[in-house]
Amino acid sequence: MARPRVLVLAAAGGRLLLSATALAPAAEAAPRSASEAAMLNAQSRVQNVEFATKEEAEAFLAKALPKATAGNPKYRAADGGLTQWLTRQVVFGPGASPSGVAVEMKEDVLQFRGGRQTSKGTHEVRFFIEDVQISELADSADVTENGEKALGIIFRCNSGKCIEAKWDGVPSPSDWSDISIQDPAMRTKILGAFQALKRVAGNRAE
Repeated sequence: MARPRVLVLAAAGGRLLLSATALAPAAEAAPRSASEAAMLNAQSRVQNVEFATKEEAEAFLAKALPKATAGNPKYRAADGGLTQWLTRQVVFGPGASPSGVAVEMKEDVLQFRGGRQTSKGTHEVRFFIEDVQISELADSADVTENGEKALGIIFRCNSGKCIEAKWDGVPSPSDWSDISIQDPAMRTKILGAFQALKRVAGNRAE
């Protein structure tokens, strides 16, 4: 997660489908860059992610995020040390607006050197989903222990430092946060669930 560094409604056989489809803009005929092409490809994959209800999306995230981060590799720091980010709790609640959603995530931050764990810290974030934009993180400078580019999901504030972050219990407000998720299938579904919740909440009126 951050190292300062979630609805389209359609009747289907009597079932209410909650999808991220409307969040993806129409793909341009000729993307201007490789990064834009990657973003459009990610949006296309997310279009197929559906949840029956808001509660189903929240339940999926609460279970899937700890599993996804546990399956991540360690990430290499500039000094050669390794870090492991393990989400241990995801909680949802009422947002700041009538249709809003509050998101609270807590993770352990484990440091390794020479094959041994050298420290354990904590990182927490809390924000209203109506205050952020959510997208795939594909331009991180971080790398895995094997040198692969770190991939994940990023939350960017619409304005100001809307994310209440804490590092080892010390408040550190931020205007963005992220979650590293290397597995592509899991990343796509988790992104789709967060974007479905975002569609429910919309953006908070100023």
